[in-house]
Amino acid sequence: MNSRFYLSLMLISSLVLMAFLAIAFNREMTPVWKDYQTEYKETLIKNAKDDGTRERAEKIQVGLQQIYIKALNKSDRCTSCHAGVENPLMAAAEVPYKQHSGNYLKNHPLPKFGCTLCHRGQGRALNIAEAHGEEHQHWDFPIVPAKYIQSSCASCHDYKMLETEGGEKVAKGEKLFREKGCLGCHKLNGVGGALGKDIAGIANKAYYYFSMAAVVGERNMYSWIKQHFDDPRKIVPESQMRAFLTDEEADLLTTYMLTFRTDEMPRSYRLIKNIDKVATDGKSMYTAYCSACHSDGKTSVYDEIFARTIPAIRNPSFLKTISNSELKRIVKEGRKGTQMTAWKSEAAGLTEKQIDEIVKYVAKDRPSEKSRPFNVAKIKSDIERGAEIYNNRCALCHGEEGKGGENLLGMTLRDSALSPEFIAITVRDGRKGTPMVPFGNGGIGLSNQEIADTVAYVKNLTNDKK
Repeated sequence: MNSRFYLSLMLISSLVLMAFLAIAFNREMTPVWKDYQTEYKETLIKNAKDDGTRERAEKIQVGLQQIYIKALNKSDRCTSCHAGVENPLMAAAEVPYKQHSGNYLKNHPLPKFGCTLCHRGQGRALNIAEAHGEEHQHWDFPIVPAKYIQSSCASCHDYKMLETEGGEKVAKGEKLFREKGCLGCHKLNGVGGALGKDIAGIANKAYYYFSMAAVVGERNMYSWIKQHFDDPRKIVPESQMRAFLTDEEADLLTTYMLTFRTDEMPRSYRLIKNIDKVATDGKSMYTAYCSACHSDGKTSVYDEIFARTIPAIRNPSFLKTISNSELKRIVKEGRKGTQMTAWKSEAAGLTEKQIDEIVKYVAKDRPSEKSRPFNVAKIKSDIERGAEIYNNRCALCHGEEGKGGENLLGMTLRDSALSPEFIAITVRDGRKGTPMVPFGNGGIGLSNQEIADTVAYVKNLTNDKK
């Protein structure tokens, strides 16, 4: 009985093995690329308009096609399926027989450039799933979606050239990147903010670098980047990214992000018509590094993502009170307890001259009329009385002991570099365009003595070692 059972099991296993071997043998003998090439050849013969064209079509040899690019040490077999990419007669054909779009191959001949240099994917594969690398987690760089393909152009060409020579999407993405102030939070080539991740080389990050749990559709780098622009906190719950983009803007920025590859093209492949110069005027740098948080800087805004108020640093009322030297210190060193990080060269890569230009732009509309002096140093203050006033009048916005923080309208007051005179004038006069109302005789009605007591308490907090 047992012998018959095991004999039957062995027979069934043998039959299954033979079936798998037959399928594998059939796939090897009749690969899909062979079918494509055969149909391509038959189509050319059928549609030939003269004997010469027909004769050339009949001489086409069906077989494995491979391009070896010596300068890059790469091999591509894509034309084993995409047989008509260089044939003008296939301009109206369906993929994979269709001629390559545009005139890109005129200046990028296949023997020199191949296919995967621009399109990515797995060049040596011989079936669609593996060649395109889609939905294959083991292949980090699947074929680039058509709407992002211009990202590859930036590997060899400058953005100014691309504006008018077939790379307008990536050029627009680069411009949008600067206009949206992305460098305010992210570093690129050693320059930029520290709130977000360094984006250099992001297009060469492996699959496991990206958390795909919330990605909808194809789970790859391209989907992750686009959907993170669409809804940052859906893709990365802890993200603080302030992205308010249209779908078109998100696609353009995704295209630009995909230019950040770590592999460098050989010199013979690069064609740079314009030397890219980083704008160093104050307005351009403010837009690139500051506007993402401060917008135009004229009014303060409570930001729900940061859960705190972003100050109006170009507000005339603020500029009347603060000097350029104090502004420069804040830009260089940042402000502890806030998202304002240091922008000095060792922190964010800005030089002294660049910081000076930014400060000059921020302060360019400073009113000629200065704030009326307070002379707080001449008033003998009472810290205990100041604590009582602070807790009654200020803590609601600025938090316990002036720490500021999430869900509060006011900023932290524990900045030791803020002068007593600056704080006193701000308390007395308030700041138009912000939630800070005047607390002096023209507003809430605190006396100069009460303001001086409050300032003394606030300054005592900054010296607190606890």
